Amino acid sequence: MKKFLKKYFPKKFINYLSYLINWNHKVYSLRDDINFETNLSDFFVWSNNCYRIEFVAENLRSLITGKKIEVTHNFIFFNEEGELINSQKYQTNNFFEKILLDSPHESPKGKYFSFIHYVDSETSLYEIFDNYGLKKINEICEQNRGYTIYYPQENKYSGAVVHGNFGGISKNFLKRATYNSRKHIYTPIYKFEEQENYDLVFNNPTNKYLIIKIHLNESDKIINLNIPTFGTKFFSLTNYTGSISFESKLAICRPLIFRNPAPNCQGNFDVFHS
Repeated sequence: MKKFLKKYFPKKFINYLSYLINWNHKVYSLRDDINFETNLSDFFVWSNNCYRIEFVAENLRSLITGKKIEVTHNFIFFNEEGELINSQKYQTNNFFEKILLDSPHESPKGKYFSFIHYVDSETSLYEIFDNYGLKKINEICEQNRGYTIYYPQENKYSGAVVHGNFGGISKNFLKRATYNSRKHIYTPIYKFEEQENYDLVFNNPTNKYLIIKIHLNESDKIINLNIPTFGTKFFSLTNYTGSISFESKLAICRPLIFRNPAPNCQGNFDVFHS
């Protein structure tokens, strides 16, 4: 059957057919084609209560070629309601760059909000691949990932490091994350402890209003979070032991968890994905 389809139908039609068959399990939308001009970013979380936040950014062009190539790392911030509030730029030719991010607002409101990261350069990926003789590949785009380092207090030399949430957001704000017709329930393999405090932070990378139900599995309690597109919401969890499940129409729905969140000088601060 596959050979028949490949023989008589164009590749684009086969891609769409495959997408429709697996509709409720796809994480990205097929609304727009990807190519060498597309930059996709994960969705990162900013904490207003941390003393400082750094970002470890990679230079894909230098990593591919083994040479230093000038790039600009762009950061765009959205408040908890998903409104654009700030942008920052940093130029470098290093393979990896640890960037100290400025506070995105002089008097920020809200405890957590989100940002995206993408890279600009006069040297395009198309040029690089073309120089290597790779001329027939076009369905490739630039995925701008990175790691955020959170420092919970002043004079703290080691911070908690974590990568971004699932995003798939382009530099022109196109949101490729799918909003499924069926609900998904995700239960992380993690036991929350009563003696610890947690902030469960969610952001919305889709183009629709997102509803997340937080199920405290050791009780009958259910918490609803309503998150606008590009928005960020959180739930503070205290005095609870056991597991938690997250119900939503996202293919991937997991929070960024701040354990004993900042400000914290006790040495028990951590940030991780569930």
